[in-house]
Amino acid sequence: MDLSSMILQISFIVMYSEMMAYGFIGQEERKCKYLRVDKLLKIRCYDMNLKEVPPYLKTSVEVLDLSFNRIKKLKRSSFQPYKNIKFLLLYENMIQSVEPGSFSYLTSLQEIDLSNNALMTIPLEIFQLPALRNLYVDSNDLMYLPSDLEALERPIQAPLEYLNIADCGLQDLPDLGILPKLWHINASLNPLMDLSIERFALMCNLKSVDLTRSELTPCQCQQVNNHLRVVEVKTKFVPVCLETLDGSKCPLPYNYTINSMDFLACKNSVKLAEKRSMWLFVTGCAGGILSVLLIMWLCIHRRRKKSVKKLRASALQRRSLVISPKNAINKRDHQLNYNNNHNNDLLSCDTA
Repeated sequence: MDLSSMILQISFIVMYSEMMAYGFIGQEERKCKYLRVDKLLKIRCYDMNLKEVPPYLKTSVEVLDLSFNRIKKLKRSSFQPYKNIKFLLLYENMIQSVEPGSFSYLTSLQEIDLSNNALMTIPLEIFQLPALRNLYVDSNDLMYLPSDLEALERPIQAPLEYLNIADCGLQDLPDLGILPKLWHINASLNPLMDLSIERFALMCNLKSVDLTRSELTPCQCQQVNNHLRVVEVKTKFVPVCLETLDGSKCPLPYNYTINSMDFLACKNSVKLAEKRSMWLFVTGCAGGILSVLLIMWLCIHRRRKKSVKKLRASALQRRSLVISPKNAINKRDHQLNYNNNHNNDLLSCDTA
């Protein structure tokens, strides 16, 4: 084998591997597994050495698993064909940057996992996704998140219920505005040395919180525990305070939490949401009842209409067979006239 043929073969192998990595060859499509999970179409492109989101998958995908790949950048067109995605798994990649508008097409997205990447902030457009309930961004160095959140439009549109920001190097909980549906937040493995107790006033529906291995000061620890006990939040994963400070050194947190305007506004949002859901339920029930009544009325009306048509048809048939009194009298007079004329004709003939 000469040198030129060897170079050609090596070039072909390198080019083929690169095309496979970038998803330009159909072989990758065969490797992605198509599954049905709870009646949802799931495509699993797990650990395939992908460097970008493959553009050739079924557009009806609802669960997309792209974890354990080598994706470094999300482009605006990355998810444009896949507008039905409800669950998006992107953990264990190398994502460093996200172009604006990358997630804007995912209006049905309910959960996204961006954990264990190289993000330095959370794209603000994520917080405006109208169906997003669960957000995982743990194990990212979110050093620019606090400054970026200054441009966040509040209140956010995402109805967040579960937030995981563990091990992100945060000094304080992120200020996302009022979060009336949030029931769990995991902020473990963060320093949280500048923790503002006021942040908890924005989470009035909180049920559990994880602050393990954080570096809270004694006063912060005492204030957090006092607030969480008052609102009956599980403190299993909250640091235990080693000492008790008096009110002069560590004031009670209630003026900043349950008695604050933010907490009241959060509670009012919950009540409004409950009233709205109840109103929608009542309206739906009333609409359903009216629909049933309307269908019943239409059925009865059709039956009556059919019966009336049948009666008219049968009446027309009988009318052709029955002689009315008026017609009978006219027919009798006509017969008498005919008989008289006939008799007169006979008499005339006899005279002649």
